[in-house]
Order: sequence, then structure tokens, then C-alpha cells
Amino acid sequence: MKNVLNGLSVALVITVLVLSLVHIDEVKDGIITSIENCVINIVPSLFLNSVFSGVLIKCSVAFKPKKISYANYGIFLAFLLGNICGYPIGAKVLSDLVKENAITSEQAEIAICFSFASGPAYILGIVNTALYHSKLLGFTAFISIFSSNMLLYMICTVKFKFKSNVNISCKGVPLTASVMESINSSANSMISICSAIVFFSALISILPSLNPIISAILEISNIISLQGNGILFFILTTVLLSFGGLCVHMQIICLSGGSYSFKWFYITRPIQLLLTALFSSLGYIIVQNHISLETEATNSIKFSNTESIIPFICVSGMVLIALTYRKSDR
Repeated sequence: MKNVLNGLSVALVITVLVLSLVHIDEVKDGIITSIENCVINIVPSLFLNSVFSGVLIKCSVAFKPKKISYANYGIFLAFLLGNICGYPIGAKVLSDLVKENAITSEQAEIAICFSFASGPAYILGIVNTALYHSKLLGFTAFISIFSSNMLLYMICTVKFKFKSNVNISCKGVPLTASVMESINSSANSMISICSAIVFFSALISILPSLNPIISAILEISNIISLQGNGILFFILTTVLLSFGGLCVHMQIICLSGGSYSFKWFYITRPIQLLLTALFSSLGYIIVQNHISLETEATNSIKFSNTESIIPFICVSGMVLIALTYRKSDR
């Protein structure tokens, strides 16, 4: 059986390689577009959040409230940062907490279930402009996803009663050292995230014309190509945002560094998506009479001046930091 799976894997890789050569122009266009997306949107929105979250974890674990265990405190931080800062941040925070010995890998495995969300910046910015044309609907989508994660967080806290490791030894880190270490680590993380985005964009470009929903399931940024309105459309897009796309799943697995498993993450996904659908339907019913009738004339979005060389210089510096960081680890 193992030999059969290995054979199928080899055949799949060869097929994709051949298709990428046949559709080389589409692949190049897809890669260029995804790199521009990373430089102009992904890195600017995630890098600072990643650095600050790393600094917060390193500096705050030694100064937690005395009546709260390290585990409960760390998991609460992961929940909060994961839902506010965006998809990969929760996974990175949990990985940092495991490395700092603030929580166990088993606790991180549970915590990732409710520390995974697109965050308000992505929903209220890019997605809201392209899909909803209403800040109220964008905020409702964010609250729906946040509420489903918060309910999971409360259930898991009661059920698993997160306890700290008796051998825990968390010490505060000087601010300067924690900032530099977080910058290096975040630069490395951004490379992993952007690499996954480029890979999936190239993969999608060689496939036959896909349904926009399938494209969004593969890579969540494709959600902006969806068109529609009404409650069913709102529920669909909110659930897709809550799912995050397989590309983002690959990103969080890379960022975890193998420090914890994702078994419970995938076991609880259906529950979390159902909760998101429930909260989004209730939210839409509540706000539908207050939704502005004004809509944008076009779905095209201007993110920034793509002719500017400054973002490319910044990302080049980040790549240099990441390569230096990796070399120093060897």
C-alpha cells in the first residue's frame, strides 16, 4: 500500500511539472501576481504584528498576573492575538509559547483550534471593499468569526482545564534582545508564508478554470473574485474566511515548526465553521436594515502605488535578515 501511495505521489508531481511547462506563461503571471500581493499586502499587514506578538510573549510571560497560570495566560494571549492580528499569528504565538515552556505541545494543539482567524484588518480592508461594500457587514463578519472562536475557547478552557507544567521556568527577556530576536524570527516566518502563497498561486494557474469558491478554498485571497449579495452570500463568504484556505493551513503548519500537532484543529473545523455560519446568519438578520444602499461601482481594488520601489527594498531587507537568521541557527 505504501509503495502504491509513493507511486501515485511521484505520478502527481510529474503531472504537475509537465502542466507547469505547458502553461509556463500562466505560471509566470500567477507567480508575479502573488509576489506583488505579498510585497504590497501580506508582509505590510503581518510583519509588524508578528514582531510585536513575539516581543509580547517574550516579555510578558514573566509578568503575568499571579493568580493566573502560565498556561491559561499564554493560551489567552494566543487566542487574542490570533483573532486580532490575522491567520498565521496565532500559530506562531503558540509555537513561541511552547519554545518558552509556557505551555505544552498538547495544550498548543488544543489552542490552535480557536486561535485561527483572518483578523479585522483583512476583513474590514481588502475583503470588505471587494465583497460587502459595507463596513457594517465587514464588522459583522469579523464578529461572527471571533464569536465562534470565543465560544470554542470557553468550552475548551472548561473541558481541558489548562494547567501549567510543574517544571516551568519562564524568565523575562530584555526588551532589546526580544525585539531583535522577534524581528529575525518574523522575517523567517514571512518567507515561509509568502513561499506558500506563491506555490499555491502557481498551482492554481496551471489548473483548468476553477469555480471561484474552489479557488478561495485553495487560496483565501481569491475570495475577492466572488460576486453576490444577500444572506446566503454573506454566510458563504464568512465561512470561507473562517476556513482560511489550504494555503493558509500550510502556512500555520510551517510556522508551528513541528512543535505541536494539528489533529484537533481539523477535528474541530466543522464545528467552528457551523458556529460561524450560525453567528453570521444571526448577525446579518440583525444588521440588514442598517446596511447602506451605496455600493462601489467596481470590484477593482487599488492597494497602493505598485510603481513604488520602497516595498521591494523593505522586503529585500527582510529576506536578507531571514537568510542571516537561518545561517546563524546552523
